[in-house]
Parts: sequence; C-alpha cells; structure tokens
Amino acid sequence: MPPNYICAADRTGHYVRQLLEPVLTAVPLAADVPSLFQSALYCSGTLPFPVPDIFYESQKRQDDDMKYYLAPVSHSGAVAFSSTIHAVLRKKFPMGSEMVQAGQLDQLVCDVMDLLDEYAQKLHFKRKRNEGEVSLTLSAKRPDLCVLVRSALLFKGEDKTEEGQLDQAVAELKQKMRRWSQSYHGQVEFLLCYAMAGGRVRICMLRRDDPDSCHVLSGDHSIYDMRGRLQLVRIAILLYRILAIQQTQLPSDAVPLASVLEFSSGTKITVMEDYVIKRVDIEKQPLLVERLGELQKLYKATRGSKHLIGSEEGPHIHTKYTVILSPFGEQLGPGYLSFRIHSLAQLQAAIRCILLALRDLHAAKFAHTDIRWPNVIKCSNETFRLIDLETAVILGCKWNLRQHGAHRVGWRNDTLTRGRYTAGSDLALVGQLLTEPGLPPVGESGSLFAEELMAKSLSLQQALHHAWLQS
Repeated sequence: MPPNYICAADRTGHYVRQLLEPVLTAVPLAADVPSLFQSALYCSGTLPFPVPDIFYESQKRQDDDMKYYLAPVSHSGAVAFSSTIHAVLRKKFPMGSEMVQAGQLDQLVCDVMDLLDEYAQKLHFKRKRNEGEVSLTLSAKRPDLCVLVRSALLFKGEDKTEEGQLDQAVAELKQKMRRWSQSYHGQVEFLLCYAMAGGRVRICMLRRDDPDSCHVLSGDHSIYDMRGRLQLVRIAILLYRILAIQQTQLPSDAVPLASVLEFSSGTKITVMEDYVIKRVDIEKQPLLVERLGELQKLYKATRGSKHLIGSEEGPHIHTKYTVILSPFGEQLGPGYLSFRIHSLAQLQAAIRCILLALRDLHAAKFAHTDIRWPNVIKCSNETFRLIDLETAVILGCKWNLRQHGAHRVGWRNDTLTRGRYTAGSDLALVGQLLTEPGLPPVGESGSLFAEELMAKSLSLQQALHHAWLQS
C-alpha cells in the first residue's frame, strides 16, 4: 500500500467495538482490578494501534520495536482512531505548573476516551479541570483533572511539578479522597485515580473498605516519551471499559454539591461533600430562639454518637438558626423508602440503628419526638442515622404547647403517657415505622415486635434484644 493510503470507508466504529472486547458485564471486584491492569499493560491485547502510514514508517525507522505498538492505518481502516492516536503521540508538552500538567494528561487520556465514547456511546462522561462548576463530589477550586459520570466523580488525579514528588502526590490523593458517600457513589467500591509528578504518571486505586491505602495499578509512565504515552493510551481504553460498567453502581437520584433543599417549615438544607448546612427561619420557628441553649447542650452531649446526626459547628443564631451537620446520607422519605430499604436484613439494620440512636439520646436525657422515615438517613447498606434533633425535648417532660409546639405529625392519641413524653413514646413511634407501606414483609415476629413497641410494653434494652432483631 502506498504511504498516503486513504481508506474509502472509515472502520473506526468496527475497530472500537473490537478494542472494547471483552465487554465487562459486571463491575469487577476491587481485588480483581490489579490483574485487569496487568493484562491490559503487559499483554498484546489492544496493540498495535493504527496510525497514518507515513508516521508508522518514520517511527519504525527510529525504533524497530515500534512495529509491536503501532500499525499502518491501511491495515485496519480505522481512520478517525488513527488520527486521534497520531495527535496524542505527536503533541508537544512543555514543562509547567500542576494545572498545565493536568491539562496535558487530559489531552492524552480523555481525548482517547472521548473518541471511544463517540463510537461506543456507553459512558457520556464529563471532563473537569480548573472549571468553576458544580459537581456532586468535589468543589470547583481544585485544578487537577477528574472525570465526572452523571455528575459523580469516578476518576481523580493529583499533580505535582517535580518528578521527585510522585510519592507525595499519591499521599495527598489518598487524603483528599478519604470521604466516601453512598449518597454520591452508591454501591461504587473503588475509585480509579492517578498521581503525576514532573510528567510521570502512576495509576492507583482507592477502596472504600480500605481508606488508608492507595493500591498501585501500574508502573510510572512518562507523558514526555513515546512508549509512556502508548501505555497511557492503553490505560485510557481500560479506564473507559471499567467506568462504563461502574456507572451502573451510581445512585439515580444523587443531589449535586451545593444544592439547596427548601421546606415549608422555613428550613433550608445546603448539601456539601459529606455534611450539610441547616438554616432555619426563626420567624417561622420562633421556639428555636428560646430553645437554643437546650439544643446546644443536646448536640454537645451526643457528639460521639455513631447513630445520631452530629454537629460539626453550632447551633447558633445570627439572623437564622444555623448548624453544620454530618454525615450526609440518603433520604428515606416518601418515594425513596421502597428502593433504599430493599431487604428484611436492611430493615432490621435500620431499626437497630434507630434504637441505638435512642439509647444515646435518652442517655443524654433527651427524647426525639418525631421518629418518621423522613427523619432517618441511610449512610451505607447497614448504617442509618436519626436526624432532625431540633424536635427533641427533655425526656419525660410535660408536653406544653407554648414550649414544645403542636403534637408531631403521626402521633397517636396514646403517644403521650399522662401528658408526658417518655422513652416509651419514642419507642412507640419506632413501632409505627414498621407499619409503613412499601417496606419488606416483617413476618409474624416483626408484626408482634411493632405491636409491643406501640403498646409501650418493651424497654429500650428489651427492644434491642428482641428476637426479631436477632433473626
């Protein structure tokens, strides 16, 4: 074939389909990811890549081994793919700042992924690099390259200017990504990432179940030499394959970072990375002014609880009642309950966590008073927290309309005991949770448990050891 050969019909679509084989039909286990990278980088699977014939001949003259990495486009007819690879391999990258380096890696990895997605249409990802935009899982100020899929972070990097800072880049990457949230990442168990220093790139993996470790998946590849770039192209192809299937684990209804949720009660919730800022209009809830000192004592007394929402700062009042709360979890209100609690074991875990939250709350001499599913958040498949502590009152208090407000939504006529709000009142509300439509069937034992709670015939300790929770 002459060196200026032009294919009559571009076969890039066919080439891309072959390149992405075998299609991953399930998200790989984190333990299997290292072997996927070993196979992609050290076996011949994706090689050789098509490039313009003239470029192929020139590279082969300079290094005969290039025949194992590159092939004339006339062999495959993948003209568009050939053009992208040719551009990637010929780019001139001057040394520069962290942001400049992030841009250079973007041009290598994401240009290839863009081309793959143009033909495969599996990912529809978004690149983010020093852009003033809102995303689910990180603020806009970080310059490092990252990839967002359905607004959730699935590929993140950390860049340093000096080659000797590569280990530091890995350490900082690990520290920055310690925060995992099921609200944003759903069932995603690992995050692929890179560390780059002085143009040398190392691909790593962070695991949700091992936040203190950063698992290295590749050797160090330089963006400044041909073989390094070719390895990064191979990495880009594997990244695309993994991210395309990993996106199925993302939640379908995640709330974007910095979103503001407004409620008719005068409450506004601003959603941040793993915390929320709760602001309440005191004109709509004037009782908060009188109860501020009481609520400050409550949040301080329950600070160490793993089952109650906790205060990072506040509460305090300037123009509004304000408190910063963590963690942020998935809502369990109407429309969410049936698909966020989808098994009996998960329901039992939720009730157990709520009872443990009450144990901590009652130990601080407070009662909740508004235990409904909208006031419970899901932090993981087995971890739930009780929220909205602003409804709490002194345990055993005589209910007073002026001091405590109206009876809560969902109270029955017998919620109070001789006019007082007791520990049994809270437990009765827990029993009512189990009668909510849309939950997994609780069985005869669960129904009996709910009835005993609503009848106030169980202590908190007895409830925690009930046979239904042990089954």
